[in-house]
Amino acid sequence: MNKTLIIVFAILSTIGSLTVVILLWEFVVQPALISDNDTIPNPPPTTNVSPPSPPPNDNTNIPRENRFSSGDSLLFTNTQNPEKSLGITEFKARNYEQAIKHFQEAINQNPNDPEVQIYLNNAEAQKKGNPFTLAAVVPVTNRQTTAEEMLRGIAQSQTKFNQIGLQGRLLEIIIVNDSNDPSKAQEVAEKIVKNPNILGVIGHNTSSASSKGLEVYEQAGIAMISPTSTSTSLSASVFFRTVPSDAKAGEFLARYALNNNLNSVAIFYNSKSNYSQSLKDAFVKDFSLLGTPITQDMSDSSFNAQNMVKTLENRVDGFALFPNADNQIINFSLTVAKANSQLSSPKKLLGGDVLYNPATLKLSQGGVEGLVLAIPWFAKTSYPYTNSAAKRWGGRVSWRTATSYDAAQAFINALSDNATRNTILNSLRLTNLSSSETSGEPLRFFSNGDRNTAPLLVRVIRKSSQFADYDFQIINE
Repeated sequence: MNKTLIIVFAILSTIGSLTVVILLWEFVVQPALISDNDTIPNPPPTTNVSPPSPPPNDNTNIPRENRFSSGDSLLFTNTQNPEKSLGITEFKARNYEQAIKHFQEAINQNPNDPEVQIYLNNAEAQKKGNPFTLAAVVPVTNRQTTAEEMLRGIAQSQTKFNQIGLQGRLLEIIIVNDSNDPSKAQEVAEKIVKNPNILGVIGHNTSSASSKGLEVYEQAGIAMISPTSTSTSLSASVFFRTVPSDAKAGEFLARYALNNNLNSVAIFYNSKSNYSQSLKDAFVKDFSLLGTPITQDMSDSSFNAQNMVKTLENRVDGFALFPNADNQIINFSLTVAKANSQLSSPKKLLGGDVLYNPATLKLSQGGVEGLVLAIPWFAKTSYPYTNSAAKRWGGRVSWRTATSYDAAQAFINALSDNATRNTILNSLRLTNLSSSETSGEPLRFFSNGDRNTAPLLVRVIRKSSQFADYDFQIINE
């Protein structure tokens, strides 16, 4: 934690206003680069927003057995924490009492590290004996920031459950790294289903990775809840998600466009992305009822963002930006926004949740002012979870953390002393969690596994603050 942050907390602790702490933190910590696939974080998430480093060159060469850890190996190698390493050594030797001591000290040194929190919880679960076990599949070596965001929600839910347990049993989480690579997602899924102790899967991150994993889970009859995959093509008897699907996001954005007199919209998307294609299709379906969509594929080798904006200037009323997590595609989208801001009469901007990220505000240099996004979750102060998560992780968390928390809560609600994959699956279909048991909204699933909830709309606004020039503001209309 840097000195500036400590000063902020020291001053604000005397005021006793957690809300103010949340607002200030996000700009003391350095924002992250865009980090996703099928959706993005909530109003400038914070503790989980360190800039992700480029993916290692040997992502695809990591042996499958090295992609799994419940506490016996280090998956996140970006930080050096000797106590964490000592804890892993003791955990591997099954000296759980000593592992607990080292992991607790590691948390004291780095409290917003979700990996070590999960390892601590797992050591306690193993010491207790006969734990319930879930797998959490995240993109450690491809989208580390995203992986940490997801694990924070899972870790907090696990910690809460393990304080009480069920019939003397605690919860173990096996962290699995699929690198957001569909082929690796399939490989780790095949290993997951062969472990009879694993009762369910939280993940995967991208829709493309989820699709490959889902093929394996359906055959094995093991439930999967994705906190971040929104593609409408995802469907199976074992599939659930805690985010609104692209169908809902596209519908809300199309309705907003038509209600605000956008009669013609140019849609920028990536045809090679499951998510981007899905969101584009959903938007076109609803917008075409009264408006005229013009699609532009950003994966085309001849695509030039600035030239395209100039070409479309007199033909459209707005631009819809639907990139996936690919950095080049995201940059193309931000270039479209920047070029639009330089027009004599800038067009209205719409976007997908991948752009719901503090990096969008920073990297666009003001080009996204007025951008309207459909998002899964917003850190409303009326949600008890918003404050509890901020207190636990040291700042406002992302939507991925919130929806991952909900996924873990759904699985925990489905546990019973004699839990099996089948009982878990049947119980999930009957999920009915109140807002006090989730990140803010009640949780129920439709028969197709989609969450029974609607997306929210936010707008990028200019703000007068010493911490940032722009922020996301929820739209109440």
